[in-house]
Amino acid sequence: MSGPRLDPLAQYAYLVAAREPIFDRLRGLTPEQYRQPFPFGLGTLRRTVHHLAGAEWFLIGQIAGGAAGEYPFGADAVPDAETLERRWRALEPQTRRVLETVDDWARPIEYVVTLPNRRRYRIRSTVFWVFVQFCYHEVHHRAQAMAMLRQLGASVETIDVLWFTGTPAEEP
Repeated sequence: MSGPRLDPLAQYAYLVAAREPIFDRLRGLTPEQYRQPFPFGLGTLRRTVHHLAGAEWFLIGQIAGGAAGEYPFGADAVPDAETLERRWRALEPQTRRVLETVDDWARPIEYVVTLPNRRRYRIRSTVFWVFVQFCYHEVHHRAQAMAMLRQLGASVETIDVLWFTGTPAEEP
């Protein structure tokens, strides 16, 4: 039995839409709250959202043949949530163009990742699985950011994929 195929552009559109409530809450935080330490995840909202934006730049860059240019999400280049949001939004058209031009989702990809502890790993995969990693990675770390926001009194609710792709209706 065959079901519908996943549409990468639709998947990406969901990720972009689900970022909106996060951006809305980040805009309302003080710089101290944005940098407040938490005992889980990447430790702060700032590090978490920088990591998400940087992962998009890096992973979609690998699909395109290699991340190009200077890393746009470094701590010095992106000192606050406003700058992060602006730079991350500027990345969206490039990501869409890359996804629109993929003609072989089974194409092999190989790249090297260096972790914060300086360990290096050679990754061998396919375009499809790198895209899947990008999507699930964002959902994973977005949940950490949502937990941090909740502890700061800035909860984010209703970002489930069906909320954005279905037609929410109140129970009769």
